[in-house]
Amino acid sequence: MNRDLVAKEPSKTFSDNQNYWAASIFTQRSSYCSVASALNEIGDRFAFDDSANRNYAVVATWRMLKCLKAQ
Repeated sequence: MNRDLVAKEPSKTFSDNQNYWAASIFTQRSSYCSVASALNEIGDRFAFDDSANRNYAVVATWRMLKCLKAQ
């Protein structure tokens, strides 16, 4: 399986990670079935310094698996 993610939708721009070292990874993951999305699915803040809630981690994992299964 190819390790590179192919965009499935337009990427999102997060308002709080322009200077963050992993900003490009967040942007890439947002275009792959919205694996990376705004905090609580509202607005444009990724909140990379906040701890992930269990439900967010579960949804991100489910979205990734769903996309992988569709390939």
